[in-house]
Amino acid sequence: MNTRYYYTVLLLLFCYAVQAQTLRRGSYLGFTGGVGTAYISSQYNYGLPKMSVIPRTIYTAGAVAGVTLKGGHSIHSEVAFSWQSQQYQDIWEVEGLQVQVGKNLNLTYLKFPLMYRRIIGIPNGDMDIGDSKFFWGAGIEMAALYNAELDYTINGESDDFVFDIDFNPKVVNPPPNALDLFTIVDASVAGSFGWERFMSEHLVFQAEIKGAASVLDINPSKWRFTDDTGNYSPSRNMLLNFKCSFIFYVGRVERRDLY
Repeated sequence: MNTRYYYTVLLLLFCYAVQAQTLRRGSYLGFTGGVGTAYISSQYNYGLPKMSVIPRTIYTAGAVAGVTLKGGHSIHSEVAFSWQSQQYQDIWEVEGLQVQVGKNLNLTYLKFPLMYRRIIGIPNGDMDIGDSKFFWGAGIEMAALYNAELDYTINGESDDFVFDIDFNPKVVNPPPNALDLFTIVDASVAGSFGWERFMSEHLVFQAEIKGAASVLDINPSKWRFTDDTGNYSPSRNMLLNFKCSFIFYVGRVERRDLY
């Protein structure tokens, strides 16, 4: 997906919401953070067998902004860092010996989600401070790879055997660093379900569960080797997060006029 197209759509939607005074009911800023889990579908070992996954906790943190419209509709965007760790382990035969091999992968992404949100079951009236409601969301999420760390181990000791030309003949030129083993840009479809509560006329607390799945292969073309079965499958990020956010409505917005 062309990132310029994504930003153009984001800018047009924001400008439309700002200019359409008959629709706009409030704009907000805030911060968010959360924990979750990540999984890379079709885990990839550069032509060698796959390994068993050991789940690891991932973390996200960043800033949010959005515009609330009439009827409980809103456009929500974020700029957030995502620290995604995965660990793998298995028993292989290396140079005639049964050894415990491991793989530790750490990916740091800067993410730019753009979500449409819809409040569920908006009643007429009953909009006092303290009122709470559920919402759902759907959208797209662009991500830029900020840092990558990849460490293979044999019996707990670091060893780059996977990129050893003698051990893995599919590797012609070993990578200078882990960033070369992943695409810089990723794109995902995302969905969420959450709950919000007004704590004052301006301040809102939100909690949500958000899932995202890549639509792009995170392996660059020059590192797409067939595996030990003779097949190749694209690798994609799959994430599930529990997030909490505090948002602050800019300007005094009449609660009864919010939806």
